[in-house]
Amino acid sequence: MKGSTDKSEAKVSYLIRWLNKRYYERKQKEKKVQESLGNHKNISFLYRLDLMLEHSGIRNIIRGMNAELYIICSIVVYALVSIFVYHLTDSFLIAVSALFVLISFSYIVLYILSGIYYSGLEKELMTFLNLVENFSKTEKDIVQIFKKTLFYIREPLKTLVSDFCNEAESSGNIQMAFDNIIFRIEHVKCREIMRNFQVCSKYEANYDTVVKDIRASMIDYLEIRNERKSIINNARAEIVILVLAAAGIVTLFSEITSDLPNLLMGTFIGNIIIFYCCIVLVICFVLMITFDKRG
Repeated sequence: MKGSTDKSEAKVSYLIRWLNKRYYERKQKEKKVQESLGNHKNISFLYRLDLMLEHSGIRNIIRGMNAELYIICSIVVYALVSIFVYHLTDSFLIAVSALFVLISFSYIVLYILSGIYYSGLEKELMTFLNLVENFSKTEKDIVQIFKKTLFYIREPLKTLVSDFCNEAESSGNIQMAFDNIIFRIEHVKCREIMRNFQVCSKYEANYDTVVKDIRASMIDYLEIRNERKSIINNARAEIVILVLAAAGIVTLFSEITSDLPNLLMGTFIGNIIIFYCCIVLVICFVLMITFDKRG
């Protein structure tokens, strides 16, 4: 019994190592592409999914979770749910509708969690800049300046800065540590800030002066972003009103026709209507959630 348990644990351990190897190989490949082409938008689907899993925190919860494992688990769940809905309703269209909604929901959840990471990073940038400016008055080594900020900044920026400091101290190569941390950052403004500090450390420029310039740029960026958020919130409110109005119309019809649920579930035309409504609802919710990056 113990031998079989040990074999199972060894297989799980091997699977985790293999998944992690695939994950890091993909990161290294993408890093080489960025080094040769610069920042580009043609990121592979698997690597983009890897980023979302990392930023959502799922990789911290489930060891070895990467794009391949997530897709396999998702396919299994999708298949089971679709079969269950089909047996429950005896309708292929409703089963497909449930599958479509579930696929969209799994993506939306990942997007929301990675969006929380993105927003959390952005909220800490001004605090980080102020701390770097203060500590640069008494310290000239960028690694030591960053280490002092760790006591005051929060996640997820804290982990990024901590990883940079650890790599810079262990390897002794500050420029390489900067390259690696910039590669991991998706937030455009945060990447720009780190790149400016990299240039400063390379040419031993005055951090105090550079931080003032970065802060001015950051203030302009936040003002524009707040204006855009106001427009986005108005658009989201309009979509919510449309969805509620549609729900009100359906409720009204159900009051007039008591057999409406059976008509929708038991007829081909009713199934098409349900399928169409599911598609429209998913599109509305995806638009509401992805407005931030679309704007």
